[in-house]
Amino acid sequence: MISIAEHPVPGTWVLDLRATTPRALPDMRAWVVRCLPDLGEKHLDDVLLAATELVANAYVHGGGARHIQLWRGVTPCAVRIEVADVSVEQPRARCSQIEDPRGRGLLVVDGVAVQWGVRRESVRGGKIVWAHIRCGGGCPEALPRVRTRRSRS
Repeated sequence: MISIAEHPVPGTWVLDLRATTPRALPDMRAWVVRCLPDLGEKHLDDVLLAATELVANAYVHGGGARHIQLWRGVTPCAVRIEVADVSVEQPRARCSQIEDPRGRGLLVVDGVAVQWGVRRESVRGGKIVWAHIRCGGGCPEALPRVRTRRSRS
């Protein structure tokens, strides 16, 4: 079961992926779309591509995904994706053969991200693989939703 955690910081979302399998990828992608409904089509495609690759890598190579976290920046428009897994082994981009159906994930992430990297999680163990995806244009200016108090007059 995928559950969404409320996050106190506006523009930040966390999806718990513990006890899930790669079959959760379509649900994760739908969640990303729900979190970022105002992204332009190209930007959203890039975010979905990177998120899918990072979460799939966590399942296949990282011993299981723990969570995905999204941060949405407005000025400039950008999305940071972080995927936590249980392995301390560093991911590496590799050259795959034409007949090999795997081995291109981090190359894909590198192609859509302005930066990506890895950091260890010292408290829980494992690691976080992150990617920063900037907008190439086409996203409307979105402001964080702020609740205003109505005054009684």
